[in-house]
This record gives sequence, C-alpha cells and structure tokens, in this order.
Amino acid sequence: MLTLAAVVVAWLKGGHPERLGAVTTLVVFAVSFYTHELRVGAFYAGDAVVDFLMTGLFVWLALTRDRWWALVMSAIMTLTLLVYVSALVVPDLGAYAVLSARIGLGILASLTLLCGAGERWLVGERAVSDREAWVRRARSRSRSRSGNAGPRPVAQAPREVRP
Repeated sequence: MLTLAAVVVAWLKGGHPERLGAVTTLVVFAVSFYTHELRVGAFYAGDAVVDFLMTGLFVWLALTRDRWWALVMSAIMTLTLLVYVSALVVPDLGAYAVLSARIGLGILASLTLLCGAGERWLVGERAVSDREAWVRRARSRSRSRSGNAGPRPVAQAPREVRP
C-alpha cells in the first residue's frame, strides 16, 4: 500500500523526475513478479538484474536532474545491490535475512519517492498534471474562439526598399 501511495502521489503531485520514478517503480514491481523465479541456486538472479537496471536509472536521474530524492534512491538501490553481493559472498547468510533487508530497503525507497514528491508539492512547485490540464484548457479555448486549429501567422516587419 505504501508503494502504491508513493506512486500515485508522485504521479499526481510531482514533476517529470517524480513521474519517471513512479513509472520505474511500477515497471520494476510488475517485472519482478516474472523475474523472481529466475534463480541460480539460492541466488535471486532475476531480481538482482532488475534491481541493477533500476539502480542505473536512478543514478542517471540523480546526475541529470536537481532532485535530492534521486540521489537518496541511488544510495538505497546501491545498498540493495550490496545485499545481493553479500548473499553471494557469505554462504551462511539466510534467505530470511536477505529478504528482510530487501523488504526494508524497498519500504525506504517508497518513502523516499513519497517524500520527494511531497516536498515538491510543499514548496509550491506546480505538478505536471496541473500544467497539462491548464494547457489543454487553453488550447481548447483558443480553438473555439478563433475557429482555427492551426497556429496564427506572425506578422513580419516590412523590409526596407532601396532605390
């Protein structure tokens, strides 16, 4: 439920980076249902590959956007990858320890996305969904007033004529 709430809030109240984080979270959640059974021995190889790709995306997002939560999400996903590495390196590490660490980090990732979208909303940044609704309304009003669906021609300054 927390992940669902984080995705909905990020989609409705966030900017483009938050929406990308929400879509990524949904896609990874859906893909994990299929990749969870891909194992090499007791190692969850399918989940590790999906989390590795998700880590790469959040690192890219942290380096190209000005959002603090993307950097925190990159750190959380890096810790998740370290859980996979420790499961390979430490043979006595139980499956419950690995799963509980992954669940805890997943909860932390959902809270981070929720806080990131909430912070954008609290500082007064307009959500993408608000802007898009406004643009659609403005376009429909201008079309209904002018009767013209295309752009209006721009008047050009007259050229000087030299004899």
